Amino acid sequence: MVLGASTASKIYAPLEGKRSVSSLTLTTDDGTAGVHGQITASIPRLIREFNTEVIYSCGPMSMLNSINKIAQDFDLVHQCSVEESMACGIGVCMTCVVPVRVNEDIKMLRTCIDGPVMDGSSIIWDKESLKDGLTK
Repeated sequence: MVLGASTASKIYAPLEGKRSVSSLTLTTDDGTAGVHGQITASIPRLIREFNTEVIYSCGPMSMLNSINKIAQDFDLVHQCSVEESMACGIGVCMTCVVPVRVNEDIKMLRTCIDGPVMDGSSIIWDKESLKDGLTK
């Protein structure tokens, strides 16, 4: 398990994390706890060290995108819990949609109904790829 935050006081439940796994790596952007730097800097080393087969992640969309790139580089499955605003939580308002490639189509899936956990490799992370997919 890797837990990261901008500073030590923002790391969520480090003791509970340590109790539930055999190996915990902490990272902080400012170096106040654990490894100095962003969480994504530690992931490749941990993949090699622990022969990781699947990555499970949650956090800001930009971080999930970066983790997805790492998963692709290592040819790993990436299951991510996407963080989009969920105004209604029942799929009516459509504020929580993310573009996802389903076979040859692009669909706007509702994270409140179709997720929030999704296959990172199917999410269209950048707007340029979305534009390209819509024009094909």
